[in-house]
Amino acid sequence: MRANAIALVTLVASVSASVAEDRGMTIDFDKLPSMHFPIGVNGKSVAVIPAFEDYAFMMFDACDAMHLTGGECAIFPMNADLNGNAIATVLGGNPVIVYDRSLSQKVGYEGAMAIMAHELGHHYCRHLGSPPNPLKELEADRFAGAAMRNAGMSLENALAMAELFDERPSRSHPAKGDRVAAIKAGWKNPISAKDCRR
Repeated sequence: MRANAIALVTLVASVSASVAEDRGMTIDFDKLPSMHFPIGVNGKSVAVIPAFEDYAFMMFDACDAMHLTGGECAIFPMNADLNGNAIATVLGGNPVIVYDRSLSQKVGYEGAMAIMAHELGHHYCRHLGSPPNPLKELEADRFAGAAMRNAGMSLENALAMAELFDERPSRSHPAKGDRVAAIKAGWKNPISAKDCRR
Protein backbone atom coordinates (compact mmCIF):
# COMPACT_ATOMS: atom_id res chain seq x y z
CA MET A 1 0.00 0.00 0.00
CA ARG A 2 2.87 2.37 0.68
CA ALA A 3 3.80 2.68 -3.03
CA ASN A 4 0.14 3.20 -3.91
CA ALA A 5 -0.22 5.86 -1.22
CA ILE A 6 2.84 7.75 -2.49
CA ALA A 7 1.48 7.60 -6.04
CA LEU A 8 -1.88 8.83 -4.79
CA VAL A 9 -0.39 11.81 -2.95
CA THR A 10 1.44 12.84 -6.12
CA LEU A 11 -1.66 12.30 -8.24
CA VAL A 12 -4.03 14.12 -5.89
CA ALA A 13 -1.59 17.02 -5.56
CA SER A 14 -1.49 17.50 -9.33
CA VAL A 15 -5.27 17.18 -9.69
CA SER A 16 -5.80 19.50 -6.71
CA ALA A 17 -3.61 22.16 -8.27
CA SER A 18 -5.61 22.12 -11.50
CA VAL A 19 -8.91 22.10 -9.59
CA ALA A 20 -7.76 25.02 -7.44
CA GLU A 21 -6.82 26.98 -10.54
CA ASP A 22 -10.22 26.33 -12.12
CA ARG A 23 -12.14 26.57 -8.82
CA GLY A 24 -13.73 23.23 -9.65
CA MET A 25 -14.02 20.53 -12.23
CA THR A 26 -17.16 19.25 -13.92
CA ILE A 27 -17.90 15.76 -15.18
CA ASP A 28 -20.59 15.34 -17.82
CA PHE A 29 -21.72 11.74 -17.36
CA ASP A 30 -23.69 11.86 -20.63
CA LYS A 31 -20.39 12.01 -22.51
CA LEU A 32 -18.29 9.51 -20.53
CA PRO A 33 -18.23 5.74 -20.24
CA SER A 34 -19.68 5.20 -16.77
CA MET A 35 -21.26 2.59 -14.60
CA HIS A 36 -24.33 4.26 -13.06
CA PHE A 37 -25.46 7.83 -13.44
CA PRO A 38 -26.18 10.53 -10.88
CA ILE A 39 -29.84 10.26 -9.95
CA GLY A 40 -31.95 13.39 -10.28
CA VAL A 41 -29.14 15.58 -11.60
CA ASN A 42 -30.08 17.79 -14.56
CA GLY A 43 -28.05 16.94 -17.64
CA LYS A 44 -25.94 14.53 -15.61
CA SER A 45 -23.24 17.21 -15.34
CA VAL A 46 -21.69 17.27 -11.86
CA ALA A 47 -19.01 19.33 -10.11
CA VAL A 48 -16.33 17.13 -8.54
CA ILE A 49 -13.36 17.60 -6.22
CA PRO A 50 -10.49 15.24 -5.42
CA ALA A 51 -11.19 12.90 -2.52
CA PHE A 52 -8.58 12.93 0.17
CA GLU A 53 -7.35 10.41 2.71
CA ASP A 54 -10.32 8.32 3.78
CA TYR A 55 -11.76 7.38 0.37
CA ALA A 56 -8.35 7.10 -1.24
CA PHE A 57 -7.16 4.80 1.54
CA MET A 58 -10.35 2.72 1.27
CA MET A 59 -9.70 2.26 -2.43
CA PHE A 60 -6.05 1.33 -1.93
CA ASP A 61 -6.95 -1.04 0.91
CA ALA A 62 -9.34 -2.77 -1.52
CA CYS A 63 -6.60 -2.84 -4.19
CA ASP A 64 -4.14 -4.38 -1.76
CA ALA A 65 -6.73 -6.89 -0.56
CA MET A 66 -7.31 -8.04 -4.15
CA HIS A 67 -3.57 -8.07 -4.91
CA LEU A 68 -3.94 -5.61 -7.77
CA THR A 69 -0.87 -4.04 -9.31
CA GLY A 70 -0.13 -0.31 -9.24
CA GLY A 71 -1.42 0.18 -12.80
CA GLU A 72 -4.72 -1.49 -11.97
CA CYS A 73 -5.13 0.88 -9.04
CA ALA A 74 -4.10 4.10 -10.76
CA ILE A 75 -7.61 5.42 -10.15
CA PHE A 76 -8.55 8.96 -9.09
CA PRO A 77 -10.95 9.01 -6.13
CA MET A 78 -13.26 12.05 -6.40
CA ASN A 79 -16.18 13.40 -4.35
CA ALA A 80 -19.37 15.00 -5.66
CA ASP A 81 -23.02 15.47 -4.81
CA LEU A 82 -24.53 12.54 -6.69
CA ASN A 83 -27.81 12.28 -4.78
CA GLY A 84 -26.53 9.23 -2.94
CA ASN A 85 -24.58 7.34 -5.56
CA ALA A 86 -21.06 6.27 -6.48
CA ILE A 87 -19.86 6.02 -10.05
CA ALA A 88 -16.97 4.36 -11.87
CA THR A 89 -16.01 6.40 -14.92
CA VAL A 90 -13.09 7.74 -16.97
CA LEU A 91 -12.05 11.39 -17.01
CA GLY A 92 -9.32 12.66 -19.32
CA GLY A 93 -8.30 9.08 -20.06
CA ASN A 94 -7.88 8.31 -16.35
CA PRO A 95 -10.06 5.86 -14.41
CA VAL A 96 -12.08 7.64 -11.72
CA ILE A 97 -14.36 6.68 -8.86
CA VAL A 98 -16.72 9.48 -7.89
CA TYR A 99 -18.26 9.01 -4.44
CA ASP A 100 -21.03 10.96 -2.73
CA ARG A 101 -19.93 11.54 0.87
CA SER A 102 -23.57 11.46 2.04
CA LEU A 103 -23.44 7.66 1.57
CA SER A 104 -20.98 7.32 4.44
CA GLN A 105 -23.51 8.69 6.91
CA LYS A 106 -25.89 5.89 5.89
CA VAL A 107 -23.50 2.94 5.70
CA GLY A 108 -20.53 3.87 7.92
CA TYR A 109 -16.85 3.34 7.20
CA GLU A 110 -17.16 -0.34 6.30
CA GLY A 111 -20.09 0.28 3.97
CA ALA A 112 -18.17 3.10 2.29
CA MET A 113 -15.19 0.81 1.76
CA ALA A 114 -17.49 -1.87 0.29
CA ILE A 115 -18.94 0.73 -2.11
CA MET A 116 -15.44 1.83 -3.15
CA ALA A 117 -14.53 -1.85 -3.68
CA HIS A 118 -17.70 -2.32 -5.78
CA GLU A 119 -16.75 0.60 -8.04
CA LEU A 120 -13.16 -0.68 -8.19
CA GLY A 121 -14.69 -3.97 -9.33
CA HIS A 122 -16.34 -2.21 -12.26
CA HIS A 123 -12.92 -0.90 -13.32
CA TYR A 124 -11.17 -4.24 -12.73
CA CYS A 125 -13.86 -6.21 -14.61
CA ARG A 126 -13.71 -3.73 -17.52
CA HIS A 127 -17.41 -2.93 -17.38
CA LEU A 128 -17.14 0.67 -18.54
CA GLY A 129 -18.14 1.56 -22.07
CA SER A 130 -20.80 -1.13 -22.41
CA PRO A 131 -24.53 -0.93 -21.70
CA PRO A 132 -25.74 -1.29 -18.09
CA ASN A 133 -26.40 -4.89 -17.20
CA PRO A 134 -27.52 -6.42 -13.88
CA LEU A 135 -24.93 -9.19 -14.29
CA LYS A 136 -22.15 -6.57 -14.19
CA GLU A 137 -23.51 -5.30 -10.88
CA LEU A 138 -23.41 -8.82 -9.48
CA GLU A 139 -19.78 -9.18 -10.62
CA ALA A 140 -18.89 -5.90 -8.91
CA ASP A 141 -20.76 -7.03 -5.77
CA ARG A 142 -18.82 -10.31 -5.74
CA PHE A 143 -15.60 -8.34 -6.16
CA ALA A 144 -16.56 -6.09 -3.22
CA GLY A 145 -17.36 -9.10 -1.01
CA ALA A 146 -13.99 -10.65 -1.85
CA ALA A 147 -12.10 -7.40 -1.22
CA MET A 148 -13.76 -6.99 2.16
CA ARG A 149 -12.93 -10.57 3.17
CA ASN A 150 -9.32 -10.25 2.02
CA ALA A 151 -9.04 -6.95 3.93
CA GLY A 152 -9.99 -8.77 7.13
CA MET A 153 -13.54 -7.42 7.29
CA SER A 154 -16.47 -9.51 8.51
CA LEU A 155 -19.35 -10.59 6.30
CA GLU A 156 -21.50 -8.14 8.23
CA ASN A 157 -19.09 -5.35 7.26
CA ALA A 158 -19.19 -6.47 3.62
CA LEU A 159 -22.99 -6.31 3.70
CA ALA A 160 -23.12 -2.83 5.26
CA MET A 161 -23.81 -1.27 1.85
CA ALA A 162 -26.81 -3.57 1.25
CA GLU A 163 -29.18 -1.25 3.08
CA LEU A 164 -28.94 1.02 0.02
CA PHE A 165 -30.09 -1.68 -2.40
CA ASP A 166 -33.59 -1.68 -3.88
CA GLU A 167 -35.75 -4.68 -3.07
CA ARG A 168 -36.94 -4.90 -6.67
CA PRO A 169 -34.74 -5.24 -9.76
CA SER A 170 -34.36 -2.51 -12.38
CA ARG A 171 -32.99 -2.51 -15.93
CA SER A 172 -29.50 -1.86 -14.57
CA HIS A 173 -29.49 -3.40 -11.08
CA PRO A 174 -30.59 -6.75 -9.67
CA ALA A 175 -32.90 -7.09 -6.68
CA LYS A 176 -31.45 -6.74 -3.20
CA GLY A 177 -31.57 -10.49 -2.51
CA ASP A 178 -29.48 -11.27 -5.59
CA ARG A 179 -26.94 -8.59 -4.73
CA VAL A 180 -26.62 -9.79 -1.13
CA ALA A 181 -26.08 -13.34 -2.44
CA ALA A 182 -23.31 -12.07 -4.76
CA ILE A 183 -21.54 -10.24 -1.92
CA LYS A 184 -21.74 -13.38 0.20
CA ALA A 185 -20.40 -15.50 -2.67
CA GLY A 186 -17.41 -13.18 -3.11
CA TRP A 187 -16.77 -13.12 0.63
CA LYS A 188 -16.95 -16.93 0.88
CA ASN A 189 -14.79 -17.56 -2.21
CA PRO A 190 -12.59 -14.50 -2.88
CA ILE A 191 -10.60 -16.14 -5.66
CA SER A 192 -13.71 -16.43 -7.84
CA ALA A 193 -14.28 -12.66 -7.77
CA LYS A 194 -11.54 -12.06 -10.32
CA ASP A 195 -13.17 -14.41 -12.86
CA CYS A 196 -15.07 -11.45 -14.31
CA ARG A 197 -12.20 -10.80 -16.77
CA ARG A 198 -12.62 -14.12 -18.60
